[in-house]
Amino acid sequence: MIRQYVRELKEKGAIKSRQVERAFSRVERHKLVEWFYLPDSEGGPYEYAGARLRRRDFDAQDPDPELLKTIYSDCALLTRIDPPSSTSQPFLVAQMLELLELEEGMNVLEIGAGTGYTAALIREIVGRKGRITTIDNQEAVVEQTWRLLRGSGYGDIDVICADGAQGFAENAPYDRIVATVGCPDISFRWAEQLRTDGFMLIPLQHGPEGLDPLVRLQRDGGKLIGRFVGGSGFMSIQGELAIEQRIPFALQDSLRNKEPKEEYPLFDVIAEMQEFGRKQQWDESFSFILFVAIVDDRCVMGGLYDEEKGAILVKGDRLLLHGDESLYWDLKLLCERFEKLGKPAISDWQLEFLPRDAGAQILEEERGWVIVRKFSTETVRLA
Repeated sequence: MIRQYVRELKEKGAIKSRQVERAFSRVERHKLVEWFYLPDSEGGPYEYAGARLRRRDFDAQDPDPELLKTIYSDCALLTRIDPPSSTSQPFLVAQMLELLELEEGMNVLEIGAGTGYTAALIREIVGRKGRITTIDNQEAVVEQTWRLLRGSGYGDIDVICADGAQGFAENAPYDRIVATVGCPDISFRWAEQLRTDGFMLIPLQHGPEGLDPLVRLQRDGGKLIGRFVGGSGFMSIQGELAIEQRIPFALQDSLRNKEPKEEYPLFDVIAEMQEFGRKQQWDESFSFILFVAIVDDRCVMGGLYDEEKGAILVKGDRLLLHGDESLYWDLKLLCERFEKLGKPAISDWQLEFLPRDAGAQILEEERGWVIVRKFSTETVRLA
């Protein structure tokens, strides 16, 4: 089953390199899972993000064939609900491992332990001369992850219970720092623990909860510079970096299920993005949503959400209006602006981060925008 799993990830374009393929072939995902929650059409006893769920216990020594098939499919597995934790979607994990450009002997910090699956994959790539530290703020997650890793032959991975925003200075400096949770902000403690020639790969929230473009960042004096390298969606980090979400998962789910006031055909730009998605050209399909998230904090699900005016959403081949008609014209203007700027790809943006208390005066430009975060100020410019 694991061979088919790896073959499918290669066919989808997630696995590109020999070392990532070898890691996925060696790490047995089912040995790093003891239970997970699945949607229940009959109404399970648990709820997460608007869905009714049922817990399914899994025994790696006597595996249920159907559950084993689910584990070796390209889906994230929700393993805890309150607070949430999961083992991430394999496609996304493979994509991130490729973007990390890992080499044998590297020292790597992972923010968000999950079940230990990603940490084990990293161990297979960096080898026994490398060092892996994975950190999580949930004691129960850390205990389980350490136990599962040890039982799967990865007992030399350091599993630390602490706030991920702090990093783990004891094992620094790191060649790579990677977060496997959605981050509303950057921690400059990570920057302090990074080697001069190292870099971070962070799913950095832009827009609503779960819209987390992958950002590659490196140190440049007292600031961080970088670029977008892909799209992603994660559950949000807990602890110091957490924020009160303006457009949380629960609100997004309620918007999806509302009856629209009016329906419209898609604007040409959005229809083009939908076509990219059907062709599995994910970076291209993500470019307009990312643009809207940068320039308008009302971005949600390819459309806009306004606390006073309501929402306009993209669903299939239609625009669904749940509020004031002015939202339709606002979205139209954003499409025109995106076209006027040349339909910027995700790779066209340049990013710069300064500590919010640095006191620097940053002005928005015709091709540049400023995003003020909890601890940092982000400047996003078109190259």
